[in-house]
Amino acid sequence: MKKTRKILTPKVYFIDMPLDMEIEMLNGFLFESFGGWNKYVLRRHPELKKAYTLKTDAERRAYIRNYIIQFRKTHKAEMVKKKEQFQKAWKTVEKEYFTTLQELMDIEWPKQRNKIYAMISINPICPRFLDEWNFSLFYNYDDIHRMIEVIMHESCHFLYFEKWKELYPKADRKTFDAPYIEWYLSEISAPIILNEPRIQPLLKKRARFYKEHQRIKIGTHTAPAYFKKIYTHCIKQEDGFALFLREAYKEIKKHKKLFLESMK
Repeated sequence: MKKTRKILTPKVYFIDMPLDMEIEMLNGFLFESFGGWNKYVLRRHPELKKAYTLKTDAERRAYIRNYIIQFRKTHKAEMVKKKEQFQKAWKTVEKEYFTTLQELMDIEWPKQRNKIYAMISINPICPRFLDEWNFSLFYNYDDIHRMIEVIMHESCHFLYFEKWKELYPKADRKTFDAPYIEWYLSEISAPIILNEPRIQPLLKKRARFYKEHQRIKIGTHTAPAYFKKIYTHCIKQEDGFALFLREAYKEIKKHKKLFLESMK
């Protein structure tokens, strides 16, 4: 009897974001990011507006540091409880999701990358860090399916860019992050993938696109709808996901200016 080969998939570990990393991240979104990301931070943490009144970078970082420490202390019990809830809920879909993602993209998870870290944070924005295979996860999601969506979305990027490197081995690593066009395509592709019929039974909700992307019009379509149409056409064919990436890349390069202007 022929043995079935075991499919190796990573596991997500839930940890608290290191303090220095959280300081750097919040400072970056408040003072160094493009596209108005700071408004999402300030909506959740209006007290951080005071940082804009401080004159030096050292003063701002010290203020942000003290704010984080106090916030964590005040909300410690709640953050611990949420982390436990997140772990329990994610465990029910993890293996099937990562297996389905591997099959859909037609690429195996790298054997040396068997751990992904979800770093619990007070930051409502959840960036991913491709080189470390970790991402920020906001602690206070009331909707458990929204939390699962964020983990699916961010971890999807890790395998997505493994496939990208397979197709474009000479790709410049810096283009995988904002504000490059390859980053835009990855952010539009993630919700398209999560809305796949094979993944929807696990997510149990429609994945969200960035509002900024929904405002971009290509002909009569919004950008997400435009690329969803390409995906639907390509994915049914042989090497469907690779075909989608190639076709979508051609198209987004044609409309590069629309995307770069959308985040100014």
